[in-house]
Amino acid sequence: MSDENKEIQETEAKAEKPAKKHMSAAMQKKLRYGGVATAITCVVVAIVVVLNVVVSRLVDKYPLKIDLTESHMYEISQDSIDFLEGMEQDVDFTVLMAESNFQGTGASMKMVAEMLERYAQYSDKIHLSYVDPATNPDVVNAYQENYSASLQEGDIVVALQDDKSKMRVVNINTLFTYDQQKYYALMYSGQGTLENCITGFTGEQNLTAALMYVTDADPISVGVFAKANGSSIFNPVRAYSMAVLSQTLTKNGYDVETLDLYTDTLNADDYDVLILPAPVNDLTEAGIEKLTNFLYNDGAYGKDLIYIADVTQGATPRIDEFLASWGLEVGSEGYLTEGDSNAALQATLASVNAAGVASAVPTYDTPKAEIDDQDYAAGVSNTSLPIAVPYCRPVRLLWDSKTAGITASLLKTSDTVLLNATDSDDAEGEVKTEETDAQTVMALSARRTSVNNESVESDIMVLGSLLIPDYYLMQDNSYNNSQYLVSAVNTMTGKDSGLIITEKTLTDQTLTMTAGDVRGSVIAVFAVPLIVIIVGIVVIARRRNK
Repeated sequence: MSDENKEIQETEAKAEKPAKKHMSAAMQKKLRYGGVATAITCVVVAIVVVLNVVVSRLVDKYPLKIDLTESHMYEISQDSIDFLEGMEQDVDFTVLMAESNFQGTGASMKMVAEMLERYAQYSDKIHLSYVDPATNPDVVNAYQENYSASLQEGDIVVALQDDKSKMRVVNINTLFTYDQQKYYALMYSGQGTLENCITGFTGEQNLTAALMYVTDADPISVGVFAKANGSSIFNPVRAYSMAVLSQTLTKNGYDVETLDLYTDTLNADDYDVLILPAPVNDLTEAGIEKLTNFLYNDGAYGKDLIYIADVTQGATPRIDEFLASWGLEVGSEGYLTEGDSNAALQATLASVNAAGVASAVPTYDTPKAEIDDQDYAAGVSNTSLPIAVPYCRPVRLLWDSKTAGITASLLKTSDTVLLNATDSDDAEGEVKTEETDAQTVMALSARRTSVNNESVESDIMVLGSLLIPDYYLMQDNSYNNSQYLVSAVNTMTGKDSGLIITEKTLTDQTLTMTAGDVRGSVIAVFAVPLIVIIVGIVVIARRRNK
């Protein structure tokens, strides 16, 4: 090819090749700001992701969630918080169920899970874990070795980390109270759901009580005489009263065990307190001797007895003689009602029918007891609340003091009460109402001695009715029955670490917010998004103007 042709081809090729374009200054600025905006977006997204992870971990570790329910269902009381903050031993909370199954069971289980988290958040001594029994049988078996009953799925095992034998099992069903009529309708006819039967939440009571028990080097042991030669020692119509009394003591750190008065061996080393609840029949001489030997304790004393009388009892001459030796007498002529309609309490009591089903029964003439000895009410937070004493037999002090002991009135009625006595001469047993003075309905007798130059004593506390710890009265926060009884028993036994924690009502819950909650919610819900929006507008405006 000639040189001329080569030059022509090279010229044509150069003509076909597009000329290199130069980017304008405006385009360069646009790309530069676009890159900066993209980088800012990436950084912000990264910060949000990291912040979300950090906040999630903080919420898991610290109590940062806001409880807006009216009675703070998901929170724990300051008493429990103080106890947690003062703990020195490591305690395991082991839930015997997979966490996803536990929280997914229903709203009530979610509430329990939230409260368990609170305990772990307020103390680094609490170690919370969920264990699926199907995949971790060794863990369950290790606990089962130290537990006489059978562990169930959903049970919460509270145990010392260094000593698994010091443990208490909290059954999930004991964390709630139920409407008894709805509950029995569900159990016997399948009507309704368990969630609809729940009326109250006692999770904090049970969990804190379990903590108090496992961390107490020497817990107070209570033996309850529920049987006499295999039969119920008290009238079955009072079964709910005894059940709630035992549960209340357990929830406040006592180690409660049921006993048969005649068939079980009574070793004073095993029990600190005995409860004798309204025997329908009089005790035998052997039964009285058991009580006497327990209180005397080979001369060491230091033991207590709670005797609860009731209108359902028959004649009890041996018990009467035993109490008289301690300077106390329970009136056998009848029971007390309030004669002043303006002072009478309209209390709701639990009535149990022959099938064992409880129902709520209103009363309109229940006396209100006044605290007669303030020392035994030291643990009552609000002494202005009434103490209902329905169908109470009067308790009398036979002497003010003797060389070996002292008697004291703990609870007393007004001077307008009436004594409802059965006329023994009337064939039909007609009840006659008589005016009387103020009556003691709860009293204490202390018998003291000196051992190694130290004063020791044994006490007998007497209640005039097994309805003072009535099922409904003990769970009604408008009465002081529960708080007073726990306070009185704590004082008698010398228990100084008792926490009286009230039940939380689940019915008709509403959301409430304090001023602090409102400020925090405004910041979280409005302020943060508003700041993000403002920053976004500024960035867009700058990009458009450049």
